[in-house]
Amino acid sequence: MFKYLFFVFLASGLLISCKNSQSGGGSAAVPSDFSLEIQHTGCRGNCPNYNMKVDANGNATYEGRHAVQMMGQYTKQLEIKTVKALVATLNEYKFYDFAEVYGGGVADIPAVVTRATMNGKTHRVEDIREAPQPLKEMEAKLENLIGMEGWTKK
Repeated sequence: MFKYLFFVFLASGLLISCKNSQSGGGSAAVPSDFSLEIQHTGCRGNCPNYNMKVDANGNATYEGRHAVQMMGQYTKQLEIKTVKALVATLNEYKFYDFAEVYGGGVADIPAVVTRATMNGKTHRVEDIREAPQPLKEMEAKLENLIGMEGWTKK
């Protein structure tokens, strides 16, 4: 009886493992309308000013405008597992639950603006100052996933 149960559990584990590897390891599916844009607005000084965009197919664009190492327009292709990780991160941090604006009312403060579209819903969050820590963590994680390596100048 023990041998029979052992083989049932072993076979179940193998089937689950196989299914997860075929579906991308269980990470979030990428909606066909997925897009993500992260913009760092500048200031009158040397605040970084750049914009990154990613679509559902992993097409990524970057435009460096001011006070950044990569000035100008760049492109790269992200792997689908990276795009899935971006979707999973937005879901993990409940992006659509964040307020539209944090801070404001102060002149010359740089902001991080995150805009995402998934499943027919678009949401834009402007992090000027006083944003909750989870939003700041999400912003950093998204940018880290996109990365600064592998860009090709247009």
